[in-house]
Amino acid sequence: MSVGRGAALMASVALALPLLAGCADTVSPVLGGLRLGVRSGSFRVPVMQNQQSPFDYPDQAWQARIGGETRLRIHIDTDGMVDSAYVLTSSGYPVLDSAALAGARRLRYRPARQGDRPVAVWAVLPVRYPLPEEVHQP
Repeated sequence: MSVGRGAALMASVALALPLLAGCADTVSPVLGGLRLGVRSGSFRVPVMQNQQSPFDYPDQAWQARIGGETRLRIHIDTDGMVDSAYVLTSSGYPVLDSAALAGARRLRYRPARQGDRPVAVWAVLPVRYPLPEEVHQP
């Protein structure tokens, strides 16, 4: 990702996951809320451990003013690693879908837990690449 774009974008993840911020001179995709299909009182959701966003906005997409949302299905193993990811819904642009997959594989989580036991889970993760004009100037 090139620098000097003059915009900052905060990426947030729901479910009490920490904020991820792009540098002041870069733009990062926006992560939507991690969606799990589990409902149980003793179940604890995975918590993202990354301090910075592992997602990049591809230079060629930024320069061509291409944006969109890619919805990924990710598998978070018992060690908190994303060991599998695939495109559930395409943005319509392979360059964005590929960048979303590459970023997802670099995510690290505190694993989900069922009681005291770490458990692997599948989740849906939306990754939105805003158009340049949608990025708020500081």
